[in-house]
Amino acid sequence: MKRIVHGTPITPRRLLKQLKGCSFCVSYMNPEQLDDCIELVGEDQILILDNGAFTAWRKGIELNAEWWDGFYAWANEAMERCPQAVAVIPDVIGGSEEDNLRLIAECIRGNKLRYPERAMAIWHMNESFEQLDKLSMMFNFVGWGSCGEFDIAKAKEGSAWHLRAKTALARIDWLEMKTGQERPWVHMMRGLGQYQNWGWDSADSCNLAINQCYTKNNYVNHVQQFNDRIQAKANSQELAPLPLFEVAA
Repeated sequence: MKRIVHGTPITPRRLLKQLKGCSFCVSYMNPEQLDDCIELVGEDQILILDNGAFTAWRKGIELNAEWWDGFYAWANEAMERCPQAVAVIPDVIGGSEEDNLRLIAECIRGNKLRYPERAMAIWHMNESFEQLDKLSMMFNFVGWGSCGEFDIAKAKEGSAWHLRAKTALARIDWLEMKTGQERPWVHMMRGLGQYQNWGWDSADSCNLAINQCYTKNNYVNHVQQFNDRIQAKANSQELAPLPLFEVAA
């Protein structure tokens, strides 16, 4: 089963209840719905605790050691309460492989995360396949971050992103066969729009959080219906017509 990971916050807050049993992503930049997501996440789903690096990068915010210490404390408390919670190890958007390996080493060697078996390392798609090999051998969860020339927004058939993703998945298959070690859980950051075409274990998007408001007057339990349509598309399923609100004559 493919896990559709919904970015938060979703407003108004009461609408979250329609997503009971789903997967969620809560950013340290916007942590206000963490308690709700811990309560609602499905037993076989995933709760991604995002470090906020991408949001900070987009806003031009420089993160320091104090920020990361706060993130780790926040993530550890959430992981203690929620066995489905997975914490994204801090990464440098646009940084070098050495920059990101340094942060990974600080996390693991410094015992920053109380549950390192539920740590997710990020492979940026402009990094080497050797870097992907290392992370896939070290971690149970590996997230892919698209950036630069491998931007998922340009993920057309035959594009540089398309070829890179195809090769990376083949690389993980090869590594599993070569070593006999079970492949990691692969999560595609911001990858929900491409999910039906690829063999990732999960992908996230803020699509529902941003766009559910446009359907609120059309459908019964419109947030749940929005999720069902996304899930059906990801798994190439067909659903019965949506139940519309009755309009008085």
